[in-house]
Amino acid sequence: MREVIFDDGIPRVRCPNCKWIQLSTNAVGVIVIAKNEQGIVAILHPNEDGVSTPAGLVEYGESPEVAAIREVREETGLDVVITDRLGWYFSNQTTWPRPVIQIMYEAKIVGGTLRGSDEGAAEIFPHGEFPAISSSRTGSQRAMQVYLSKVNDR
Repeated sequence: MREVIFDDGIPRVRCPNCKWIQLSTNAVGVIVIAKNEQGIVAILHPNEDGVSTPAGLVEYGESPEVAAIREVREETGLDVVITDRLGWYFSNQTTWPRPVIQIMYEAKIVGGTLRGSDEGAAEIFPHGEFPAISSSRTGSQRAMQVYLSKVNDR
């Protein structure tokens, strides 16, 4: 049974016997701009109007940096090292995974073999020729904007 317990007005589950309160947390996600001398890696999702950058959720007990490295490897076959944290933002989205804190990273490709995954094909696009990001991939859009702003400030 949900009830408003605190002044924030959020309904929460409380055990009627022991008074334990369930405090849900936001999901944590990562978005990665992975690059090398040839360009920036993109995921080409089938049936979407553009591409995305590697991204995914941080798993229980995993640090965001490790999740970023894992997601790039899973989605592209490439090995990366994190070179910068580009920032973070909160998305109060209403679709899965619901509210999420997204941490954006820049990473250098250091190995692996480029391949696709169940997310779609993977391709490296030359700097300055990165295609439009899918309208449904707002996290990738935001990460790319932050990255390009950083690059243009140099």
